[in-house]
Amino acid sequence: MSSAAARAFLTSHTTLRGACVRTRSRVSHRTGVGTEPSSISPNPKRSSTIAMASAASAVPHRVGDTFRVKGLRLTDHFFDVPLDHGFRPPGVGDVPADHSRTIEIFAREVVAADKRDDDSIASMPWLVFLQGGPGFECARLTETGGWIAHAVGSHRVLLLDQRGTGRSSRVSASGLAKLDGGVDARAAHLTYFRADSIVADAECVRKTLLGPGDDAKWALLGQSFGGFCIARYLSVAAGSVSEAFLTGGLPPLVHEANAAEATYRALIERVRTQNAKFYRRFPGDVQRVRDVVSFVRNQPGGRVATPSGGELTVRGIQALGFSWLGTSGGMESLHYLFEKAWELPHEELSYAFLKSCEDVHSFDTNPLYACLHESIYCNGGGPSAWAAERVFNEHRKTFSADNALGSSDPRKPVLFTGEMVFPFMFDEIAALKPFKNVADALAAKTDWPALYDVDALARCDTPVACASYVEDMFVDFDLATETASRIGPNGARVWSTSEYMHSGVREDGARILKKLMEMARDEEPLR
Repeated sequence: MSSAAARAFLTSHTTLRGACVRTRSRVSHRTGVGTEPSSISPNPKRSSTIAMASAASAVPHRVGDTFRVKGLRLTDHFFDVPLDHGFRPPGVGDVPADHSRTIEIFAREVVAADKRDDDSIASMPWLVFLQGGPGFECARLTETGGWIAHAVGSHRVLLLDQRGTGRSSRVSASGLAKLDGGVDARAAHLTYFRADSIVADAECVRKTLLGPGDDAKWALLGQSFGGFCIARYLSVAAGSVSEAFLTGGLPPLVHEANAAEATYRALIERVRTQNAKFYRRFPGDVQRVRDVVSFVRNQPGGRVATPSGGELTVRGIQALGFSWLGTSGGMESLHYLFEKAWELPHEELSYAFLKSCEDVHSFDTNPLYACLHESIYCNGGGPSAWAAERVFNEHRKTFSADNALGSSDPRKPVLFTGEMVFPFMFDEIAALKPFKNVADALAAKTDWPALYDVDALARCDTPVACASYVEDMFVDFDLATETASRIGPNGARVWSTSEYMHSGVREDGARILKKLMEMARDEEPLR
């Protein structure tokens, strides 16, 4: 779910350069902008989310370019899907999807370059990759490798740019500003970009590519937030899934209507542990970080201008732990960042440092990540009400930079925060300032649709295998374990390991996917 982590879960040789497509329908494929719905009257005959998911149908589809990268052949696909799939809060009742307003979904088919027989390719099962996030597109492959190399040995792989990202009607500040109706309309528009709609899109794509038959199933691989999407998929359309593999992606507290605050309370303890490990590895950084924090705190207004027109404050420095504290190579990157902090020691921060502080979050290219982050824990309830900020305030004594700098112990470190979106970011990060009022409206939303159906998860007979990382800073291991126990009559198969951080699929994807496939198929027996 992290920004840096979410970007590179295919191979270590990827780049993220999403292209825009031309407008071809009432909603812009470039921005995902459309006319907002009128208010919806309560429906006395509540439709279940399962019924709505099964109502997904084939949609208009076109095939784009086919090209090769080293070891792979890639084919582009485009699908027109409803902007609004009809999901509504509990007590209101779902409504039919509105096919009059559509957005475009982009997906890239991946097959091994040495598979040239179209008939044999057509007979191969599909494996759909659901990306981490929320709000990130799939990585752009430059060659085979990692889990993808293992997958294409037996599957046609489909890399799905989730709605609002990449080439799937990307959401942007300029596009959102074009919406009529002000803040409320813009916030309402973004509610269509959660896991429920992503899964409904996938079902439309499945029925378009595979047909309506009962045996037209595909396999799923979900990393981080992609695993949250799989839990949604298994809640509403498990019969469409032949097998499912989750890596660092078991959502917490699926039985709770609003899990945001409890989740962050668990995660902040993981963040504290990662801070201790970081400073143990790089003890010299205690003073380096203190020096930078002290310098920024003492500037007029306690802030330094950043290259894009934003501001760096003490809280902004602490937020540099966002993804770097909990991914492979992340601690090293954080250390190297502070190595280049100064243009003139204790007098001027370097451009390289300030630019890197802006780049760490990727909010400029992927604003959905910030706007919708807390909503992924809203499961029929709300509001999230800036849950991460509330939990931070509960631990303010521990995480207070003022306390660290004012301590009689000069070796007391300033602690970083983890994958948490805070209100101050929308005041200080230039790319997020246009979204401030929208983010506040989403944080105040009380009536989110439900995402998970615990009864349906318990009945699920789809083979499910999960890699769960004991020291994961993004998805709490204990809460993930509890969720795994709720999937299927005997619980999902879980590989619990401390070999990897949250970015395990990037580190050793082929091994992880192979093991999960063996577990799901009972080729690796229970023991």
